[in-house]
Amino acid sequence: MNPKQKKNRKKQLLAKYGNKCWWCCESFDEKDLTLDHLLPKSKGGSDCLENLRLACLECNQERGNSLFPPSRCVKRK
Repeated sequence: MNPKQKKNRKKQLLAKYGNKCWWCCESFDEKDLTLDHLLPKSKGGSDCLENLRLACLECNQERGNSLFPPSRCVKRK
């Protein structure tokens, strides 16, 4: 994904889910949210919108290429 595509995906996710981290549910400025792959690319995940969510840097880094949520995060309902 090139930078223009990343920016476009991020805007689409912001419009759909707002400015909250998918994992910890805390609100962040747009610049502090990163693209996170639900199914990591290293495990066959794609860059399609359905596989992407916004995550804060801390959650994204803690999760790495795991299939599970970061351990510090509350369960999503």
